Amino acid sequence: MLGQMDWDAYWRFERFRRRCDPLDFRKWKSDSQRALKGLYPGAPRLLDSTAGLGDHTVNLAEAGFRVEACDRSPVAREATREALAEAGLDVPVFDAEWAALDRPGRYDVIFNDALHWIEDPDALRAALRGFFDALTPGGALVFFFADAAKPHAGYGLELMEWDWAHMEHERVAWEHTLGERTVTLSVLAERHATTLDEHHVYLDREGDAPPRASALTMTRIYRWDWHGIAPLLAELGYVDLRSDHFENTAKGYTFAMSRAFKPSA
Repeated sequence: MLGQMDWDAYWRFERFRRRCDPLDFRKWKSDSQRALKGLYPGAPRLLDSTAGLGDHTVNLAEAGFRVEACDRSPVAREATREALAEAGLDVPVFDAEWAALDRPGRYDVIFNDALHWIEDPDALRAALRGFFDALTPGGALVFFFADAAKPHAGYGLELMEWDWAHMEHERVAWEHTLGERTVTLSVLAERHATTLDEHHVYLDREGDAPPRASALTMTRIYRWDWHGIAPLLAELGYVDLRSDHFENTAKGYTFAMSRAFKPSA
């Protein structure tokens, strides 16, 4: 229903979209992996903690990292395994809560592009603590959205204002047909004090069957800019917090990839 996020439903419809959309999603997302490989030219053990449909997982494995991947959604895990099989890669994919990875000291690098999707501070602390425990001494958590070059209070809200001013508040995001099935995604944006909701409504039509409607809400959270997240990382023992900046060649802008390190032994 609206107001709730259903990742299984989201990934199911995204898999349908992928079967129809000519966009090379792996190439579209490859700049962060290319940048990370420049920072780690060897073959460190890496956890892709946000596997999704496997785009980053495949890219990271092909770049030479020794990759493992996790996601809470069984639909996402199945899609990631299929993507890895198609690429001829042998990568473990497992289900785990970030707060309870139960792999102490295993990873040199943990890749996460969704930390800023956690709204509750205690839940974020628990996730960061789980990652800390799973890192080797000297290992790094890699994350996005927060940028050390923009450390002032309120920067996240500035980004929210910019996004709201430049986004379509009502739009048909995509419509695809495969065989007798057509799926249309409409998105309605709603603004709140520190978040933007994007209400997704999927209309699923197949042959002469009555159309089916599904809905979910994705919430964009803007509180975890550098000013918000850096104190939490320091509180939990992370050191040497930094952001490196790279060009996104596909989209034509500069992005920040941030890291926080577990102290060396």
